[in-house]
Amino acid sequence: MAALVIAIGNPQRRDDGVAHYVPIPPGVEKRAVLQLTPEIAAEIVPYNPVVFVDADVAIEQLRMEAVVGTPTPSPLTHVSKPAEIVALARTLFGFSGQAYICRIPVIDLSEGDGLSQRTSQFAEQAAREIDSLVTAI
Repeated sequence: MAALVIAIGNPQRRDDGVAHYVPIPPGVEKRAVLQLTPEIAAEIVPYNPVVFVDADVAIEQLRMEAVVGTPTPSPLTHVSKPAEIVALARTLFGFSGQAYICRIPVIDLSEGDGLSQRTSQFAEQAAREIDSLVTAI
């Protein structure tokens, strides 16, 4: 079974688009999105693992976390969280794979292309973490 990386964020908001810049190991599929929507649940079913990669302004170090637990629905929005996508995929489509979220620390969300130097280093670290995870499964 192939692995899937879902890169979340807006590459025109500098570091917010970091997930789009993470180098993906050979043999791993990649899907780039601005935000998660419920339709993605059907797309993740044939993959194991699925790694959601996203920018996070509230952390200082890169985090790779399993997506577990019961999600809290996002009220009055079309944007979903990884736990909601995984729950939908399990309930509606029989997804049985493992899912993770790779949170990358960011600092610059201003308009423009490219990453800050600090975030660029975290993108490289994320690539290594994803490669290790995919190799281990």
